[in-house]
Amino acid sequence: MKDVFTDENVRKVVVPLAITGILALTFVAGIRILSNTALQIKNKGYVNVKGFAKKEIRADLAVLQATIVSEDIELKNCYAKLDLDKEKVKTHLKKHYGLTDKEMMFEPASIEEIYKINERGYNTDQFVKYVLKQNVRLELKDVEKVEKIAAGIVNILNEGVKILINNPQYLYTRMDDLKIEMIGKATDNARRRASVIAREGHFRLGSIADVRVGVFQITPVHSTEVDDYGINDTTSINKEVKSVVEIKYFVR
Repeated sequence: MKDVFTDENVRKVVVPLAITGILALTFVAGIRILSNTALQIKNKGYVNVKGFAKKEIRADLAVLQATIVSEDIELKNCYAKLDLDKEKVKTHLKKHYGLTDKEMMFEPASIEEIYKINERGYNTDQFVKYVLKQNVRLELKDVEKVEKIAAGIVNILNEGVKILINNPQYLYTRMDDLKIEMIGKATDNARRRASVIAREGHFRLGSIADVRVGVFQITPVHSTEVDDYGINDTTSINKEVKSVVEIKYFVR
């Protein structure tokens, strides 16, 4: 009669039993960890949760700034050229974009004297020219119009006007009301998260012990960018606002 206790037979019996034992111990350990976590929360007397809220918004105000530049060795000619170029800019914006005088804000002109620079990079006493600069600022609720102006105003260069154009800024003017709304939604989200933890941990939530509101992240839609000091995107018309609230609840 053959010996049934061969190495192969032993392995077939022992290995499954060992695996079963390991899985059982892992399951028990998992239950113990959950129980210990709930017990620690109860012993400390509170539980911390974070709530999140997200909402898409659309800019309701656009700002575009540009600078008209006039250069000449004679100050009188410099001012005359600046006045002429200013009128050309006004006419261009009225004709092509239907703007009014009230929608175009011209700031006082600034003047700079330019002197020749020597081979060491220092200014000399040799005068070169005057440079006059005048800023124009557009603020419109029609954000799409500002987008078109920013792209098309460079055509005025063909009329001999030297103009420097900044990137448009797209703003949301009702941010204070929105922040209150977002904090409320994030707080509600935190409460629901805490309720789930309490139910699974077999304890009851008490009153709020502490609340911390995180910084707001205002980014282009679908952006994953985050900053510890918050983000306030002004480059895009369509934006996304994200809010975080951390709440500490007493437990019973």
